[in-house]
Amino acid sequence: MHKEYNNFKKVGFMNLVIICIFLIVSCSNSDDGSSSIVFRNVNVIPMNTETILYDYNLVIKDGKIVKLGKSWKTKVPKNATIIDGKDKYLLPGLADMHVHLWLEDELILYLANGVTTIRDMFGNFSKLSLRDKVEQGEILGPRLYISSPIIDGEPPIWPGSTVVTNSEDAVKWVSKYKEMGYDFIKIYEMLTMDVYDSIINAAEKENIPVVGHVPVSVGIEKALQSSQKSIEHLSKYDFIDTLYDMTIENNVWNCPTIVVYENQNRALANKELEGVEYISPLSLAYWKDSLVSNPIQTKGLKYITKRLHDEGGKILLGTDANNPFIVPGFSIHDELYNFVNAGLTPYEAIRTGTYNAAEFLDILDESGTVEKGKNADLILLDGNPLEDITNIKKIEGVMVRGKWISKDEIDEMLKTLAEKYE
Repeated sequence: MHKEYNNFKKVGFMNLVIICIFLIVSCSNSDDGSSSIVFRNVNVIPMNTETILYDYNLVIKDGKIVKLGKSWKTKVPKNATIIDGKDKYLLPGLADMHVHLWLEDELILYLANGVTTIRDMFGNFSKLSLRDKVEQGEILGPRLYISSPIIDGEPPIWPGSTVVTNSEDAVKWVSKYKEMGYDFIKIYEMLTMDVYDSIINAAEKENIPVVGHVPVSVGIEKALQSSQKSIEHLSKYDFIDTLYDMTIENNVWNCPTIVVYENQNRALANKELEGVEYISPLSLAYWKDSLVSNPIQTKGLKYITKRLHDEGGKILLGTDANNPFIVPGFSIHDELYNFVNAGLTPYEAIRTGTYNAAEFLDILDESGTVEKGKNADLILLDGNPLEDITNIKKIEGVMVRGKWISKDEIDEMLKTLAEKYE
């Protein structure tokens, strides 16, 4: 009996030790809410439909939206960081789907203007490296998608382009750029028909999208039937009715970049442009030297954009930033205004840089809308952008990958940049 009692005590003691260890581990692994961020009592514009979810709580953890619901019934985790959203509007971060990234400093300009994703359209090795640093958290910046160096014919339009004049080289460069990690193959004006076809076929086999201009020798109708995924600047479009049907039938995307011409016209008229104080003197000098001498009419571009949209064509928001007087980040608001001026509603305009961008990039399951499970790439506004598109400039803060950047922090970063270039 005494022996059995001692065995019982020994087993009981071991069970107690196991329970204590379990409790210690559980407590150390438990989430006390301190790693969570909550937008409280905020008005959410989800962008999956034209609606506003008034007075909601949105909970962020590990860069993802984990809860979204009415404030009175959505629990706020204990010790969470609270962002007061009362009378504010929360929507997905914007995507600028046509930029030319020149300097690392420009990443701040994008974030400061609510741009949490960019598609660079003239890639190189340094941009691939920059993308890796941003993804690894070494540098603060938007998510980067990088097109290959421009593939063009002889003579190329731009220095630094990859010149391809035969089908064998076309296949080689498509394969090489896919292997290097580029997200798209970028094509340009001077490609011959046979090289264009070879690029399209090789890219289809490599499962990498082809984007860019419509080569002169190819023409718009051929391009629309050739699985080119996006056409930039409404290249080669005119007012022929069948083009709109062909665009929609072949699921071709368009990135109009009306702002390229509108902002140059504004510069010619000596109208002030926002953000130029954050541009390097060298860039400004290049812009001034490259300025066209006469205003460019944009009514046709706006007509084509509106008609494509109305007939079901897919439109992307893009600026062609770092063209003369296209200020990175700031110019996204100019293009949104251009879309509304062309006849789109504010919701339709914003959708081109949120839902549409995510659909184009094939990441709609993780981006483009404000929903549970999506990436926490968000903009907080002090005004309803669905009432007035200019309210999208009233930024109270930006979140990228779950990191919150307040208005005060944005202002300080911009001030530092302006002083650097003063």
